[in-house]
Amino acid sequence: MAVKYAGVDLSYANANVDYRELKAGTINGFKVKFAMLRLGHGTSKDKLFDRHYKGCKEAGIHVGVYHWTYATNLTEAREEADWAIKELANYEIDYPIAFDFEDEKNVLNKGLTKAQYTAICKAYLDRLKAANYYPMLYCNPSAIDKHLNFADLSAYDLWLAQYTSEGYQQDFGQDMWQFTVAGHPTLDYGKIGAVSGVKGQCDCNWAYVGYAAKIKKLGMNKPVVKYKVTGTKTVDKDKLPEAQEQLKALGFSVTTETV
Repeated sequence: MAVKYAGVDLSYANANVDYRELKAGTINGFKVKFAMLRLGHGTSKDKLFDRHYKGCKEAGIHVGVYHWTYATNLTEAREEADWAIKELANYEIDYPIAFDFEDEKNVLNKGLTKAQYTAICKAYLDRLKAANYYPMLYCNPSAIDKHLNFADLSAYDLWLAQYTSEGYQQDFGQDMWQFTVAGHPTLDYGKIGAVSGVKGQCDCNWAYVGYAAKIKKLGMNKPVVKYKVTGTKTVDKDKLPEAQEQLKALGFSVTTETV
């Protein structure tokens, strides 16, 4: 983890942001490189997502996304994933799409088993990956220890939420770390005080992966475009089996009718 990149979270709670000032600013001496934007909660879009997206892009700040989940079963997790995929289709996202697994009131209090909660996370993450997006799990140490079979999610990057001083964070092999709330009277462990360009409190992060370059190289975070191809051809009866086999070999579903 020798290399690290500084970033912030932005959501409906950050109504006053000067994006160019944010881009020009630093966090503990590191230039601000990225912002993780709250896409929404459940299937409701964050009211400031578009403003933050436009402002960050125009200022040259890399953009990632986090999606607060209300899912308590596999069907809801997949529905949320499908909603996110549809919402993101017209945006250029440079950083991962994070599944925000932390809701104590609506999710973690349901008494599900570790296997059930793990399956919910995996259902969302798998759905995003199948759609060619770069997914990531966001959660805190308590959620990992109490609610997940964490090893079963090792295929996905982790964004760890743990407000603490450098060197005191737990090691789960995290690829990003949300380490402080700048401006908070008790949770500003990084002693940031304020983030240039952001009025009020602001979560701050370290990324240990150059995600913008990695995702671009992988060709991810681009919607998969599919086409339905149909065609007709009239053949003599004795040529029908051959034509059917040729089409099946190409992956076509074959139906015939007499003409």
